[in-house]
Amino acid sequence: MKEINTIFLDVDGTLTDGKVYLDNQKNELKAFDVKDGLIIVAAIELGYEVIIMTGRKSEVVARRAAELGIKEYYQGVRYKKKALEKLMQKKGITYQNLAYLGDDLNDLAVMKKARFAACPANAAQEIRKISDFVSEFKGGAGAIREILTHLLRAKGDYHKVLELFA
Repeated sequence: MKEINTIFLDVDGTLTDGKVYLDNQKNELKAFDVKDGLIIVAAIELGYEVIIMTGRKSEVVARRAAELGIKEYYQGVRYKKKALEKLMQKKGITYQNLAYLGDDLNDLAVMKKARFAACPANAAQEIRKISDFVSEFKGGAGAIREILTHLLRAKGDYHKVLELFA
């Protein structure tokens, strides 16, 4: 776990409850848990690189990424393994440096190879089966907070999170 310095996040079903609300004016709504956001911001402040890679395209994701200080986010990525490996090569990241948090089949290939793979309680069965850590919380309801707290504790960095807010 010590080598992990990059956290990849899926959005729908991981950072959110997986529901997409569409209205007649072409507006899209998603709900994010502020507790998830707080631990993401703390991880970034501690020097972890946090990157979003999601299958859908949404202005809401760009806005949330900006609010959290996530500088890199990739949307509309159908085949995540290919896109991720291209990005990893560009940035000099290996699977040993990678924590991947996802929930559905399009995350499976990457999660199988990541040093640390984790998911919400309501992730697809195939994802839960290969995950190193399964949150007791559902996506969009504190799962990311629990997962990143677990990861930071395992790495011995969680006390630094507490110091940020002391």
